[in-house]
Amino acid sequence: MEHSISTEKNWKTTVSVSVTAEDVKAQYDNAVKKVQKDVKLEGFRKGKVPVQMLKKLYGGAIDAEAEDLCVQNAWRSVFEENSFHPIDDPQISNLIRAENGGITFDIKFDVLPEFEVAGYEGMPVEKVTFTVGKTDVDAVIESLRERNAMLYSVEREAAAGDYIFVDLQEVDGSGVPVIGQKIDNQQIWLNADDKELTPQLLGVKVDEKRNITLKVKTQQSEFVEQPNLPDEIEKIYEVQVKEVKERRLPDLDDEFAKDMGPYESLQELYEKIEKDLIHGAEHESEHAFENALAEALLDRIELEVPESMLNNYLDRIIQDAKARDEERGQSYDDEQYLHVYRDGAIRDLKWHLVSEQLKKQENFVVSENDVEEKLAHYAEHGDDGIKRAEEIRNNQAELAKLKEGIVLDKLYDFLAENATISEVEKSWSELVAPASDGEDAA
Repeated sequence: MEHSISTEKNWKTTVSVSVTAEDVKAQYDNAVKKVQKDVKLEGFRKGKVPVQMLKKLYGGAIDAEAEDLCVQNAWRSVFEENSFHPIDDPQISNLIRAENGGITFDIKFDVLPEFEVAGYEGMPVEKVTFTVGKTDVDAVIESLRERNAMLYSVEREAAAGDYIFVDLQEVDGSGVPVIGQKIDNQQIWLNADDKELTPQLLGVKVDEKRNITLKVKTQQSEFVEQPNLPDEIEKIYEVQVKEVKERRLPDLDDEFAKDMGPYESLQELYEKIEKDLIHGAEHESEHAFENALAEALLDRIELEVPESMLNNYLDRIIQDAKARDEERGQSYDDEQYLHVYRDGAIRDLKWHLVSEQLKKQENFVVSENDVEEKLAHYAEHGDDGIKRAEEIRNNQAELAKLKEGIVLDKLYDFLAENATISEVEKSWSELVAPASDGEDAA
């Protein structure tokens, strides 16, 4: 048996195999013995059917078995002689029986691309540091007040921001109620974003009745064709106001702080929020810098992700996304999912290949001191952090994950040491502010 290896795109591998006629003959004899052992034929004991009769009756099965044995034997020899590490299932193709009695075929599979990580010396990277100020803490406290607002009944006319509680009764053009079209105990929030109900209901009072018009989507009948049916029709509803409530924010005092958790004063709540925001800002600054380092490096490396690797990864992502969407009652076709996830999947896999190769090149080592420092960092964050540190220390799988994280930290530190860094400060509010009109929210 002989074989040759060719590689396309640095990862698409083809092993062309040639099996000699002598090898085929040897495997043919083995195939005869294998078939003979299992054949039952009247007049002969099992395994004792003459070879010539076997060849006449089961020639096709013997040929197929011999061919399969040749492929298996050649396959085993190829992978024993070479240090291949396929990332997909190898496939047999182009199997041909030569005129001289031999067999040729190809084994095709993908391997991890071989490359060197270079170009990181002096690469420009922007390091953003997010800072926390008084306005950021005030915004969080105001958000807590908003979430803990209470509704109080009022006797005045309903104004913007109020909630009204009503019964709705559909009526015809002459004001006669439509039987079966009453909706009781509805809550309506009067707000500037509502352009339909709010303008018609501002100024109502308790026990007042007021007619309003609503646009309602029409539904095609299952039994009668309605070709000229409009998309929407207007319906008239009589609104019976039962209650008007205004929304009041809690006072900003020590009692409010106590309601928010184990705090004795508003100052204590303020300090805790500030501490948490600073910790979050530090984490986000570090995360943003790591992303910037990774993106800068990826921009300098020409690397194509193997198709099989990408397809397998996308399959897993799309299956997970489909499961989540089905739970929400949503459904999209595969092309839509690919449009959303393909570019991100390529970036993720490219970074995986680059980071793994850089780890090999630099041989980052994790010491016991590195582990203890990381666990001590957990313990700095109170009882929950101490508990988490002990869980990691006593679980080998968790400890292995921790060490992988430390290696990745060392990789980012290495890239930072070799990069040309420009530092920029941004406020925390710039990070958490929602996208403005016209911007796509990530």
